[in-house]
Amino acid sequence: MVQPAHGSPTAIVQAAVTALETGRWADLLALVPQEAVQRLRDTYLPRLIESETLSAPTAEEHMAAQPWLPREVAAYYAEPEQRHIAAGLPAMRAEWGVSSSFRELEALSPAEFFVRYLSASSPAAKLRAAMAVSPKPPADPAGVLRQEIAPKIIVLGEVREGSRHAHVLYRQLNEPNEVYDPESPGGHVRTTQVDYAEGRWWLRLDHTLVDPQGWLMVWGPDDSDSGQAEE
Repeated sequence: MVQPAHGSPTAIVQAAVTALETGRWADLLALVPQEAVQRLRDTYLPRLIESETLSAPTAEEHMAAQPWLPREVAAYYAEPEQRHIAAGLPAMRAEWGVSSSFRELEALSPAEFFVRYLSASSPAAKLRAAMAVSPKPPADPAGVLRQEIAPKIIVLGEVREGSRHAHVLYRQLNEPNEVYDPESPGGHVRTTQVDYAEGRWWLRLDHTLVDPQGWLMVWGPDDSDSGQAEE
């Protein structure tokens, strides 16, 4: 891995991509300023704890909000929502490494929480949780997890803005196994930001490579939602 203290903006983002691809969360931690790590813990942990109080609407509550709904239809809406809550919360706790409550994470330092956050928010973690709530789980979950599930990222270069900010471009391919062809590239070009402080470049947590919003709900693999965090 490129030593972050001496890395250019492009090298910092490449190091972050490599850490995400290989699951080397401590390497990624070294690229993020401490105040950003502290801020993520301070804002996300309370929301994670609050998620344990979520409850799915009952059929009666659906009917109260939409009086024209037949009970059978209201029950049809309520059942999968209740299933997601019932199965999803234990699945999330398992990915976070807690036994009974997210309050157990209060004992972690900001750095420890960030590493746990990255692991629990990885594509594999979200897929395991999604399979846990699916009414039709795959016959071979381990086989599904062995497949490439995260789209490949190709770091392209940087544009500096002043002396303390840089925008690094990267191409996110459409499919995990897609081969990058610079002459006929697929996917989408995106940017992420890095900032210069204390003699080095730092990765910004800005909803691009690392999303500080995280996830507070489990979606099944066949749901219309993409599986990203929703409140």
